[in-house]
Amino acid sequence: MIRRTLIPLDGSKLAERAIPHLLRFVEPDRTELLLMTAMSSASSSLLGGTTRLFMPGQAALSKECEAGKQVDIVAQQLCQAGFNVANRILSGAPAASILHLAEEAYVDLIAMSTHGRTGVGQVLLGSVADEVVRNARPPVFLVPAAVVVKSDPLPRTILLPLDGTPLAETAIPVAIQFAQNTGATLYLIRVVEPDDSVDELQDAQILASLDYAGEQPVIRQAISYLERIRLRLQLAGVSSCSRIAAGDPADVINRIVHAEDADLIVMSTHGRSGVERMIHGSVVSRIISNTICPLLLMRGKVPAEIYERTGNEVSAASFC
Repeated sequence: MIRRTLIPLDGSKLAERAIPHLLRFVEPDRTELLLMTAMSSASSSLLGGTTRLFMPGQAALSKECEAGKQVDIVAQQLCQAGFNVANRILSGAPAASILHLAEEAYVDLIAMSTHGRTGVGQVLLGSVADEVVRNARPPVFLVPAAVVVKSDPLPRTILLPLDGTPLAETAIPVAIQFAQNTGATLYLIRVVEPDDSVDELQDAQILASLDYAGEQPVIRQAISYLERIRLRLQLAGVSSCSRIAAGDPADVINRIVHAEDADLIVMSTHGRSGVERMIHGSVVSRIISNTICPLLLMRGKVPAEIYERTGNEVSAASFC
């Protein structure tokens, strides 16, 4: 359960864009919202920054700066929506302050916005968001600046891309949790290496009945893999569907996001940085630059215990 969510703000409208998206996935009676502002001023120390609790009707006046005043306004609005809200002002570098407070306050989720720029010479997500995604312990609910809030208050479809690796599967538990909290359907996506006989393939259950499925070991194994995941979801009481496709992972995922009008993408990331990231590229960054919905990203760590696999591993492009 998401009991406490950290929302970094800096007084800008861009930073606040994450909030209305987040409110579609959390409820006031279950989730406390912790707003934070990182100041360069020495008036508040990183370890001993001031904390203010906001109650409905309470006047909140910031003595720090205009950014603090705007954050106070946001806090009041969230209180009026029924949330329990606290505001923390810290000094220091924003990313370091976010990561520190996330650990200190034992938050279950970090929600933040990003400009989502990509390409050589540009910061991948924005320096702060990039560092938080790479190093945060809790998942990061990331909202690219261009994503528009949907009018439907209830999320209906959550995309869960999987590449058959334990690293990608570390995103499954948090995807299940969000699906259980919202009643949304989990849409599993499995991308395999393309060849001359495999184009885009539809629902795995339908594919299993096709004659050529038996002639394609890669497809046959992908079907089996997704069915195992769907059984796990069924036992958790989560509705799901699945799709197998061939092609570039980022292109396939973005295409399905648009076709299904998805509400959220849940993925794990390698947490690569620097030259290694530039060499390997990043499927996540390409999705961010084209998506129409938020992403829930978690730093991938292979669990100590995973279910046993049988047969040959499927050759698949990594999502991370």
